[in-house]
Amino acid sequence: MGDITARNREHFNQVASSHLNDWAPLIQTVIEELRERRSWISGKLGDNNTSEKDTGPVKLLDYACGSGTVSKALAPYVDETVGLDLSDNMVAEYNKWAQGQGFSHAKAHALQFDLLAEPQSTDPALSDFDVAVVCMALHHVADPEALLCRLSKTLRPGGVCVVFDRVHSEERPELRADLPEEATKVLQTIHKHGFTEEDMRKYFEAAGMSKNFEHVVIARPFKVKMFGQEMELKGFIARGEAA
Repeated sequence: MGDITARNREHFNQVASSHLNDWAPLIQTVIEELRERRSWISGKLGDNNTSEKDTGPVKLLDYACGSGTVSKALAPYVDETVGLDLSDNMVAEYNKWAQGQGFSHAKAHALQFDLLAEPQSTDPALSDFDVAVVCMALHHVADPEALLCRLSKTLRPGGVCVVFDRVHSEERPELRADLPEEATKVLQTIHKHGFTEEDMRKYFEAAGMSKNFEHVVIARPFKVKMFGQEMELKGFIARGEAA
């Protein structure tokens, strides 16, 4: 396990029980944006009767799922949802949410799993997804391009990969010299402070998912509180389809 991967697993294990309160405004924004854009993401997410119009169940992969932000937005529109996360405690939070909704294991469950780990799993349950989403997590990943390549292998032909993250900015007020030690540790979990459209296009092309690629900057700001500072970040959503 790489250093940044280990740091992320440790950090998110520590904050799993508190992050819903700490990040509530951002989580709500993400849920609303995903629901509003679900038909843009995939025609299979257009309503909650997809299975009646499709030859098989509609499957969603929620990668770096945390406690299930993406699943909370899109589970009503799919038949099966699988969450994957580095953090055992986040996985526990996700499964607690799914069980609280009365979902069966087949409808929604999460596993502790790292798609960049070697050797790779050949579990057939981690394949043939219609939609795979990595949300507000790619900036923590040591090799974003490699992750998208791995995500592409989880999709069925024509399946859609979605990245929801922050727009890259050189202005980083969170990197003040007088940050406390705990804040410095959090910053050490971040590999890249946001992405440009060019970054996303490159990653999707390398992963063989450039078909119908689109990148949209989110109009409303992402409101967050970091290290005692209230901040507004710009976000984006990008999608592309597997060959």
